[in-house]
Amino acid sequence: MTIRRPHPIWWAMIRGAAYRLRIYRTGLLLWLLTSMMQLFLLRTIWSAVYGERDSLEGIGSESLLVYLTISALHATVMPNDIAGEMEERISTGRVAADLVRPFGLMKQMVAIQLGSTLGYIPIFLFAIPIAMLIGSLTLPSPANFAAYIASFVLAYVVSMLIWMLVGLAGFWLLNIGALLGLMFVVSNLLSGALVPLWFMPDALRFVLEWLPFQAVTFLPASIFAGETTGSAIVRPLAVQVIWIGILLVLIRFAWRRAQRKLVIQGG
Repeated sequence: MTIRRPHPIWWAMIRGAAYRLRIYRTGLLLWLLTSMMQLFLLRTIWSAVYGERDSLEGIGSESLLVYLTISALHATVMPNDIAGEMEERISTGRVAADLVRPFGLMKQMVAIQLGSTLGYIPIFLFAIPIAMLIGSLTLPSPANFAAYIASFVLAYVVSMLIWMLVGLAGFWLLNIGALLGLMFVVSNLLSGALVPLWFMPDALRFVLEWLPFQAVTFLPASIFAGETTGSAIVRPLAVQVIWIGILLVLIRFAWRRAQRKLVIQGG
């Protein structure tokens, strides 16, 4: 029996993506500022909604503040670079070379996203004390914290697969700039980053529970906030695993079709 080591190109691409992100320090700082401003605005809005009440729809104000804080921190590290990278390669025709390389396009995208996440880690560490100052980051029980770590990893994979699927749309749309902008707005809303699913109308919440976006923010954040505890934690973890399976099937199907659809523009 032989043990297959990871392909050396994995580490090279991960390091390259992390280094490329560090070059644009101003962009990283702006991203941090945007995330913290969102947290501040959401805290202000929800404080006004709660008013003098200690709870709303059974959710305590402190739990909501923890939820909003962890959601804002998620925004600094969750994958969102794959779709833009794929669009650039498709629109310029570079993807043609990727199709004949031994290290395939999908593997390259995963490596680039992992490297980008590593590049965001310094910003994430810098964001923690700011987020604690603006919001609240009370640690949950050990059981909930362990479940949160598992849920966060699954949420990261779900987010990466969603954006990979969006990027594959570039083989049909050729320019997905508008789609990317729409997805950033819609995903924030549907994932529960702006309005937790607890406060959604019943009909809308029913629909959102059948979509993968809740698996990115709402499910892990609700575990961290302590609103999902005990045996109830199994359900969100199962939902995330199921969506990973579904998205992998969709990506496999789309990738096969995309290779037959490829049209190269430019020189």
